[in-house]
Amino acid sequence: MATSLTTYLLFHNNCREAMNYYHEILGGDLKIMTLGDSPMKEQMPPESANLVMHAFLQTPGFALMASDGMMGPAPANGDAVEMALGVDSVEEAERLFSKLSDGGNIKMPLQETFWAHRYGQLTDKFGMHWMVSYNKPMPM
Repeated sequence: MATSLTTYLLFHNNCREAMNYYHEILGGDLKIMTLGDSPMKEQMPPESANLVMHAFLQTPGFALMASDGMMGPAPANGDAVEMALGVDSVEEAERLFSKLSDGGNIKMPLQETFWAHRYGQLTDKFGMHWMVSYNKPMPM
C-alpha cells in the first residue's frame, strides 16, 4: 500500500511570501497557483485574484502544501502541530534553525540533548511551529 503524509498550511493573504521563504531556506521545487490562474476565477471577486489557491513545495525528503484561507477568517495556527525537520549534520541543523527563526520566536535554543547532536524548537515569522533535529543513533 502506497501512503504518504504531506503537511498542508493555511495562511491569511501571505501564503506566497511564506512559501517563497520556505523555498529559499529548504530548496526544492515550488509551484504556486493563484485564484486568478484557476478555473474558479470567474466565481471569485476580482480582489482575490492574487490569493494563493494552491502552493506545492517538493523536496527530495518531503512535500509542503499551502494556500491562503480563501477569503475566510484568518486561520488560527495550531499549537498542537509542529513540523519536524530531520537533518544529517550539525551545520545543516544550525543553518536551518538560524534561517527559520529569523523574525520568529525561539522556544528552545538549538543545543545538544541526550537524543540529538542538535535539537531546537521555534515559531517562525509566519506563526508556524518547527522542530529542527540532528539525531544521535538510537541505542539498541
